Amino acid sequence: MTPTAVIGLGTMGGRIAGSVAGGGHEVRGFDPSEGAREAARSSGISVCDTAEEALQGARLVVLSVPRPEHVLASARGALSAARGAVVADMSTIDPRTAQEASTILAEHDVTYVDAPVLGRPDKIGNWTLPVGGPESAVALVRSVLQGTVAKQAIHVGGVGAGHAVKVLNNLMFGAINAITAEVLTTCEAAGVDPEVFVSAVADSGAATVSNLFREIAPKMIANDFEPAFALGLLAKDNKLAIDLARSVGAPTHLAEIIDSVNTAAMEQGLAERDTGAVQALYRSQSAAAR
Repeated sequence: MTPTAVIGLGTMGGRIAGSVAGGGHEVRGFDPSEGAREAARSSGISVCDTAEEALQGARLVVLSVPRPEHVLASARGALSAARGAVVADMSTIDPRTAQEASTILAEHDVTYVDAPVLGRPDKIGNWTLPVGGPESAVALVRSVLQGTVAKQAIHVGGVGAGHAVKVLNNLMFGAINAITAEVLTTCEAAGVDPEVFVSAVADSGAATVSNLFREIAPKMIANDFEPAFALGLLAKDNKLAIDLARSVGAPTHLAEIIDSVNTAAMEQGLAERDTGAVQALYRSQSAAAR
């Protein structure tokens, strides 16, 4: 049993805390939002009123917060008191911020690894965690999180490598999301039933087909934009991927187009809707062009 603290009890963090506790580990959680704390308590998670209280005695600290600035604020704040612990950052941020957080925490004898999630929130238990950091710390992360929240935790390199894998994966998500909306809109305009297109292609064995296409295409057709993954979060992740590419001198031809699609959709008030809501943007532009 590994004493574990979970800082951030939102959509991902709350699930993580519950699954780790269900795996037999002692878990205490904290979130600055009273609503998130109450939701976690109602699901049986041991919730503390301060981050410092949750961190007491923890060997592993799971961090699950929305943005890079929240990671740095946590590193400069409460996490610095977790001496001797390993922080597994399961947020989605950029590699440079991860390295900065690692440097800050190392001054307080806290080891940082990045372990973002590859997988949908409701697929917890089957996630893959690309983990960046020292092998000894990765081993601790694997001992707690593999078999509880993830089917595998893969050591992908040094600090920041995990987040690089994550944001680049989500850039591919953005590409598939946008091209699916574009293709379905073109079907409609060309007089081809989008449902017929999807049924013909989805199980065809064509190399173009992905599980994501099979998931999002029917939702786009049905105008079902209840958020499994909000467009605003995808847009943030895609911008992080662009920043990464530019920082290493890699081209961003398609990434910039994906970003422009996400941005235009958010300007129509779709940021809180599912990523598939870009279909609404395409439909409106197609109607305007006819």
